[in-house]
Amino acid sequence: MSILFQMQNLSLAFGQKVLFNQTKLAVNEGDKIGLIGLNGHGKSTLFKIISGDVTPDKTNPPFIFDTHNDKFSVTTIPQELPVQEFSHLSISDFYLSLYPDLLHINEELKKIEKKLATDYQEADLDIQQSLFDQMDQKQGWSIQQSYISYLKNFELNNLDRPVLKLSGGEQRKMALAMGLSSPSNIILWDEPTNHLDTETIEKFEEELKKSQKTFLIISHDRYLLNETTTRIIHIERGELRSFDGNYLGYLEYQEEREKELAKNLDKLTNKHRRELDWMRQGVKARRTRSKKRVESFQHLENDIRKLKDSTKRKLDLSLSHSGNKAKVLFEIHNGNFSYAQNTIFNDLNLSLYRGNKIALMGPNGAGKSTLVNLVAGHEKFDSGKITFPKEIKSVVFDQKRATLDLNKTPFEIIGDGKDQVHLPSGKTEHVNGYLQKFLFTKDQLNRPIAGLSGGEKNRLQLALFMQQSADLFIFDEPTNDLDIESIEMLERTLIDYKQSVIIISHDRSFLDKTCTHSWLIEDKNIKVFTGGFSQVADYIIEKKHLENLEKQTKLKDATNTSSQESTSKKMSYNEKQRWQTIEPEIENLEFQLKDIKEQLASYDFSQTEKYDEYQNLEKEHHRLEAKLEKLMIEWENLSEKDPD
Repeated sequence: MSILFQMQNLSLAFGQKVLFNQTKLAVNEGDKIGLIGLNGHGKSTLFKIISGDVTPDKTNPPFIFDTHNDKFSVTTIPQELPVQEFSHLSISDFYLSLYPDLLHINEELKKIEKKLATDYQEADLDIQQSLFDQMDQKQGWSIQQSYISYLKNFELNNLDRPVLKLSGGEQRKMALAMGLSSPSNIILWDEPTNHLDTETIEKFEEELKKSQKTFLIISHDRYLLNETTTRIIHIERGELRSFDGNYLGYLEYQEEREKELAKNLDKLTNKHRRELDWMRQGVKARRTRSKKRVESFQHLENDIRKLKDSTKRKLDLSLSHSGNKAKVLFEIHNGNFSYAQNTIFNDLNLSLYRGNKIALMGPNGAGKSTLVNLVAGHEKFDSGKITFPKEIKSVVFDQKRATLDLNKTPFEIIGDGKDQVHLPSGKTEHVNGYLQKFLFTKDQLNRPIAGLSGGEKNRLQLALFMQQSADLFIFDEPTNDLDIESIEMLERTLIDYKQSVIIISHDRSFLDKTCTHSWLIEDKNIKVFTGGFSQVADYIIEKKHLENLEKQTKLKDATNTSSQESTSKKMSYNEKQRWQTIEPEIENLEFQLKDIKEQLASYDFSQTEKYDEYQNLEKEHHRLEAKLEKLMIEWENLSEKDPD
């Protein structure tokens, strides 16, 4: 297996924040790498270093980036596509935003085509041909064809639409097609499945599994990482730790590593306790101390500090129930709701029981957020009703999140002018200690929020959210922008919580592990399942299978009916005469088309003086194809009748 690139002596710091400290990385051809680590610890920055957009710090020994390949090339698919910058492009042309050379050629082609349409000049044909050749040399046509094919696979249609008209999910589909169609050696995927529906994620998963291309992927979707990667790289305290295997294998390895670290820390702590007693002995003992033993004690303290640093910091989350003991949290009776002329729910009947943890599922736009708004009291049913027990309180962790004042610090946001946080449990805690439970370091507490990463801002939102108590917690896409470690701790918190929650999420693993029931929005109503994502997925697969069988049965019935009807119809005299002549006409047209195709295939583009001849052949080819299509339709209609 050949090496694509190697990095050595990689160091990078922003002020006091060290992202990489004299670490190294080697990537081999065919590697499928999952890149994980806490938000703000350098995942996206590493991508920028690989692509050449960020330069590491100067060090001694110096940073080395050896590509091992003269044709080394990288394509980065970012979390947000530059749709504003390239707003003039349609969906079908947006792939060009990745390739400045191709974009320029395409713009020149459009100019020359426009000019030829109004002022035909032989010299312009030469220019056009030169542009065609350039496009071909730079793989432009093959990239375009592959890109369009992936767009269709992800069911993105009406490709002439401007990109600014697309939803977040449609933009992500476009991004997937751009990455999969790229001819680069290495593809860097930064959270590619955000905002995507489950069906598209599964299609993307299959494409990555089939691909022979090298890629690195940042994703909080653990199902995706487990199914598509062959290697995990964990950014941890300035180092790049590599593990050969998928995500599940890495978790098992990490669990054993944590146990070993804890065991070593326990041994060193016991030794430290004994040595500390010795160090605290009186004056006489101090005079006779071994200098070597004192130095060993200092080394021991350093070793303990390093081991403590190596032990994974964990998010400390808790949900507070307000104490209401109602068995049913709400009931919907014959609920109907519409936006304008669009019916969202029709005659909906639904109940939520205490202790149920609900995965709320359905396609984008089916009404998941609408149901949340109805339950939270932000919307009302057009008819029917929703009933609650007395003093039921629900709170929503909205995917849009409350707007944070970016000029304020985490300390100011959580403390709201005070040093103490009053928690729903009745306890009072210092703001610093409370924020450290959400993995904020001391130096981050008094820095402006504007400098935080997306995941760090999301953790701050969680810290705000969990200052409340409720009978029903509703989470709308809670894992967006969170790193895997934070997601797993939120997951554990929800598993341990014994009261009711409703969760909207595209994170399949998260739903499977946290939810006891699923609500699937389907046909303007809700179907209830026991279990999480997997149970709904099985139902959807089975439903599609039955739909396909039904389509095949209908088609078979229609064919039989048509056959029965055709036996009862007889040809007229003129139709019989036409039946005798139409087949020779079809054969003659097929022969002519075959001859023209052979001429087109053998055309020499270097002989520009014959370009007019080529264009005329193309026109004749289209004319004959259209004529053949009409004759085939006529032949099919006649063949359904009885000539006798």
